[in-house]
Amino acid sequence: MICRPVRHVAYGRRRYRINPAYDTVLKLRRLFADERLERVDKISLALELLAGSYWSRFRIRRLPVSDQIRLFRKVDTEMLHTKKRPKLPDNGPPALDFEEDGEYIYASFVDEYGIDLIKQRGKLGWREFIALFEGLSGESKIKEVMRIRRMEVPAPNGRNQKEIRHISQMKMFYALPVKNGQKNGADMLFRTLEQMAER
Repeated sequence: MICRPVRHVAYGRRRYRINPAYDTVLKLRRLFADERLERVDKISLALELLAGSYWSRFRIRRLPVSDQIRLFRKVDTEMLHTKKRPKLPDNGPPALDFEEDGEYIYASFVDEYGIDLIKQRGKLGWREFIALFEGLSGESKIKEVMRIRRMEVPAPNGRNQKEIRHISQMKMFYALPVKNGQKNGADMLFRTLEQMAER
């Protein structure tokens, strides 16, 4: 049974209850991508989302902005950040988007681990989620989709028209939507995680 991943972070003279559940961290990703909000506002809202109790939210609201920034960095370091991997050269569109690929990820977790991610909202920690994601076999649905997205279409040689057509159709079917001109404000935290999971 997976338990609620509430932990404490010490900052100053206080300890703050933080719940770094995977679904909360994905909400942070959307929050940081919202260009209408200032960075300081994003950090304040992120801490409130992560707070594991009413008192932690209350105390966080009373912190000066500079302390909120430091507390958020501490939470990021201790609870959200995962080990860095060598960065692969960017030679095409991304093979993974945690939000767009939610159904494939859900199906893969149920199939391989018997874990219903909907029932694990607020319970499964972010780092545990990433570890399980990395452990998915190459036969899982999400890894199959990622493999198709990375697949190169072979050059025509007069005998491989069917193969080219099949690969092209599969790539079109599983292609991620193009987000024109949208900056991913969550790059500082989450793009690294997606690139890590793409390997």
